[in-house]
Amino acid sequence: MVKEFFEYILSILKSRLFVLGIIVVLLFSVLMIRIFNVQIVNGEYYLENYIQMAEREVLTSGTRGIIYDRNGEVLAYNKLAYAIEIEDDISDSTENKDKKLNEIISETINIITSNGDTLINDFPIILNTNNEFEFSVSSDNERLRFLRDIYGKKSISELDTKKETLSTSTADDVMKYLCGEKMFDISDEYDKAEQIKIAMVRYNLSLNRFQKYISTKIASNVSEETVAAIYEAQAELKGVTVSEETVRVYNDSVYFAHILGYTGTISEDQLAELNSDGGSYISSDVVGKSGIEKEMESYLQGTKGKSTIFVDNTGRILENVSKTDAKAGNDVYLTLDAKLQKAGYTILEQKLAGILYSKIVNYDVTPSEDMKTIPIPVKDVYYQIINNNVVDLNKFGLESASDNEKNIYAKFAAKQSGVINWVYSELTTDTPEALSALPEENNTYLSYIYTKLADTEGIINKKAIDSEDETYQKWTNETISLREFLLYAISKNWINTSKIFDSSEVKYSDTDEIYNKLVEHIYNSLPTDTGFSKKIYYYLIYSGSISGNQVCMLLYDQNVLEYDEAAYTALRSGSSAFEFIREQIKQIKITPAQLALDPCSGSLVVTDTNSGDVLALVTYPSYDNNKLSGSVDAVYWKQLNSDLSLPLYNRATQTRTAPGSTFKMLSAITGLEEGYLTPGRTITDLGEFKKITPSPKCWRYPGNHGSINVSQALEHSCNYFFYEVGYELSIDEHGGFSSDLGLSKLKKYGVQLGLTTKSGVEIEENEPLFSTDNSVRSAIGQGSNSFANIQLARYVNTVANSGHNYQLTLLNKVIDTDGNLIKQYEPTLTNTTNFSQSTWDAVHYGMRLVITGGTAKGTFNGFQINVAGKSGTAQENKLRSNHSVFVAYAPYENPEIALSVLIPNGESSGYTAEVVRDTIKYYYGLTTDEELYGGIASIPTSGVTND
Repeated sequence: MVKEFFEYILSILKSRLFVLGIIVVLLFSVLMIRIFNVQIVNGEYYLENYIQMAEREVLTSGTRGIIYDRNGEVLAYNKLAYAIEIEDDISDSTENKDKKLNEIISETINIITSNGDTLINDFPIILNTNNEFEFSVSSDNERLRFLRDIYGKKSISELDTKKETLSTSTADDVMKYLCGEKMFDISDEYDKAEQIKIAMVRYNLSLNRFQKYISTKIASNVSEETVAAIYEAQAELKGVTVSEETVRVYNDSVYFAHILGYTGTISEDQLAELNSDGGSYISSDVVGKSGIEKEMESYLQGTKGKSTIFVDNTGRILENVSKTDAKAGNDVYLTLDAKLQKAGYTILEQKLAGILYSKIVNYDVTPSEDMKTIPIPVKDVYYQIINNNVVDLNKFGLESASDNEKNIYAKFAAKQSGVINWVYSELTTDTPEALSALPEENNTYLSYIYTKLADTEGIINKKAIDSEDETYQKWTNETISLREFLLYAISKNWINTSKIFDSSEVKYSDTDEIYNKLVEHIYNSLPTDTGFSKKIYYYLIYSGSISGNQVCMLLYDQNVLEYDEAAYTALRSGSSAFEFIREQIKQIKITPAQLALDPCSGSLVVTDTNSGDVLALVTYPSYDNNKLSGSVDAVYWKQLNSDLSLPLYNRATQTRTAPGSTFKMLSAITGLEEGYLTPGRTITDLGEFKKITPSPKCWRYPGNHGSINVSQALEHSCNYFFYEVGYELSIDEHGGFSSDLGLSKLKKYGVQLGLTTKSGVEIEENEPLFSTDNSVRSAIGQGSNSFANIQLARYVNTVANSGHNYQLTLLNKVIDTDGNLIKQYEPTLTNTTNFSQSTWDAVHYGMRLVITGGTAKGTFNGFQINVAGKSGTAQENKLRSNHSVFVAYAPYENPEIALSVLIPNGESSGYTAEVVRDTIKYYYGLTTDEELYGGIASIPTSGVTND
């Protein structure tokens, strides 16, 4: 039996299965030993490295295309720079994760700011001078969109439900929400400034939470010192990396900002829109936000590259697996002539400064309706230095303030205390006075408080107010007191109590308690209300308590002007502040934009009459789009939005005004083509047009122009002549007067001349408003006619070339990086008119007579280029200066360029004619750069023309 057992064992040993079994056992043993080593002996090491080493797919953006002018001058380009990015790589529990991530962000921010670099700050919450959170948005709709995104709603309408009202959230409410445990758990140990920065980064990180391996850029164009410090602290700053980027740079930005626009991180709305058109954008992409940058996004945006890599726990690349290079975007050439654009801006600013210089007087003025010109009291200039934030009020009370600033602040503080105490007394007395019974100054303070409660803070719910309510009518008529109105408003539920009670407080229903809380709010908020403070400064300046010398010295105290010891000493010693400030305006050291007085703005358009190409599209004032590109400087953005000269507004394409007498060419063409006029027919100007009531008068009334034909009517801009034209156009077949009939005939020719639709330029433009009211007055450019300057430019371009109505354009061509033509923009002819040659001859000759013997004779006397043009003024507010317009083309015999200049509240069309003249001089080389860029205001030489 033993023998059999050994034979059995021997047979097994000789079996192939035994050998195979031994091999299997050995392999299994090796495997088990290896598993034991990996999981038990070195498990922690391998686990850590397994988690922190990963394959990643990295996208790289293609370089954005360059923007050139028509002659190849670079307007927008890209500069290589470094950026700091962060990715959420924390794998701890939520509680620890928030704490660690916030610490990493805070340390990164400290490194960036300590080296003089700035964060990308597109977060619309800032700290005001009172260390309070406030929104920095430019509109309420922008605020609501931000709240929609913050609270994760699909639409603004979802912000308010029966359970909550999120649409009224304050900046403080938003910060409490973001800093709370449910969101980013940002500790109170951070001060408010740090909380905003951390919340901003965390919020931007959250936008990429559903996209794997997408970093969030937190600083752009940083210094080498910042880069070195980040690399040095790399071990502690998990998820923070340094990347190369291109920064968008705009040359001579102030001249082109409104045309080029700027770039910025794509918004959620843009992301959806661009990807719906077949794009492959991600939430960190930089795209065009406005202007040509936005319009030409699909051409300028490069094609993304893609790399597959392995990285370790510090983000260091271990291996490159594959790579597809990014491709640069296409280059865009504009129709603009950069030199002409810059010259036009300079000419316009110099003329505005000259007009201001000539209008400032050293006495008080009360505007009246019968004033031909409206002077500017120098005290208005002093006040605007404060009112338009040329100097910073908040610096007056600092320890580092000058003696002059401290002196001004002491006067202000004493006055402010008295005013606020009076306000409190007026709101709590049982015998308050009606608004109309108060002195002007006191009326101003209470009116401001109402505006503050209703428009700024939303405490008075204007939507709830019944405008027909008797008590409300008394308030608008100023026959009751503010106290009476507020008590009544509480009783009618017109007060939003959630704005004045903290969420932890009981919402009182008793009228007196609500009113007392409201008064408490007013009393506590006025000391830090900048707008209210400015009202106080106004009366301090106008009463002489703060002198013009003191205000002028502030310009040196706060480095608005380069310090001049002799000038400062002279001002302190009592030299003429009036002469000083006029000289600063003349030298354009204080600009029209800074003062924001009438006039402080204007626009100039120059077009190629044979193509519709826009050679210059000038709007004044402007801004530095470099500060908005890539990331918006929130402080600068707020400054722009609070600037009373409205620098963000494109005056050439968005400011609509009545065209004044420049409309008369259209009326002349309508009368001639409809058969009511002939070139030789004369109409006698009787001064007052009595065929309609009320009866309008010619601008020359009580004088008149006598018997004149259509060309002479254009020459002298005779209102009476064109009243008659408008009247005759309105006579129906039965001999009755129909204003609508006359308006329809005018519009028929307005369509053909390009005055009823947008001009065609590829940037934001308001729709033209062709008159629908009063055909007689409309025939001289009044009625409800209202056009942007770019639309007048298209109109005069069509008149200049005898009826070829081109769409205006800013685009010339698109070229790829290899120089291949991608797209050539050809002239787009909307229509060609079929007017008789005699009509064109009469109109063109009339426009030439304007220059040689009419309203612009003095301006163009002896001018080397034969020009045809038409002046116009338009009154829209009898207590403000008229708008001034001038349209022209040159040369008269064979037009090459057409021009249109508009200066809102510019007073005289003679002033706009001078801008046209000087622009033509530069275009034809009759003015050198040295002569133009002298930095001196251009004092008007033309008399005031109200044609």
